[in-house]
Amino acid sequence: MSESPLVRTASRFTGKVVIVTGAGAGIGWETARRFAGEGARVALFELEETAGNHIAEVIEADGGEAIALTVDVTDENAVAAAIDTVLKTWGRLDVVVNNAGHGDPRFVADMTVPEWDHMLTLNLRSVFVMSRAVWPVFTDAGGGAILNASSITGRMAMFGLAAYGASKAAIATATRVMAIEGGKVGIRVNCVSPGYILTPGFQEFIDHQDDPQAFHDSMANQSALRRFGSPGDVAEAYLYLASDAAAWVTGTDLVVDGGITAGQLPDSDPRN
Repeated sequence: MSESPLVRTASRFTGKVVIVTGAGAGIGWETARRFAGEGARVALFELEETAGNHIAEVIEADGGEAIALTVDVTDENAVAAAIDTVLKTWGRLDVVVNNAGHGDPRFVADMTVPEWDHMLTLNLRSVFVMSRAVWPVFTDAGGGAILNASSITGRMAMFGLAAYGASKAAIATATRVMAIEGGKVGIRVNCVSPGYILTPGFQEFIDHQDDPQAFHDSMANQSALRRFGSPGDVAEAYLYLASDAAAWVTGTDLVVDGGITAGQLPDSDPRN
């Protein structure tokens, strides 16, 4: 039986071009940084111009190559223009990470219709708009990878996250459908479902609680590993799914949650 070729990980993306949406902070920033660190040329699609430019400067200072484009990823015309800029700049496109999104806890009884619509537009419509825009590019190239940001809130109910969870569950389903539709032309589509990730935004949310340390510990202890995940934990999942090591992986939802959704919480261990 022939063995699979060894896939080296130090420069997995040399010569590849990657788009990361919502690249200005947190998971998006860490994902962009790590792709660039492994040789990719990275296009940063970010709504906040200052944040995008700053990240591009940091990547370039570290010896990488990046461009920052101010893009509303829910706007199909803006997305089409930005992708055209990437192709004119670098002549190819290999990976798209649909990371842009927003989670603002609201109980159903307190949420307005515009707030509901905004959440689904930013989180879900953006994935469709971006994926549809790159589909012909990947088809013509004979393949490509689309990576979507789902969440464990799409798998389990959490207070205050009806709209967010609904958008993330829909992303996971759309990912599977896109995978079976894109397979025969070489388009791989996967998603990642993070658990509690200690991003700057989440840290700010914790800091506004009545007892930040108690809240932090309570959330962290919901994982089997009894800690928060880091943006890098999620970034590494994206890099794996984009790499040649995952060449036969499509339609998958990779859960990165420290065991939160695995089953009973650690404190319910009957051995204790």
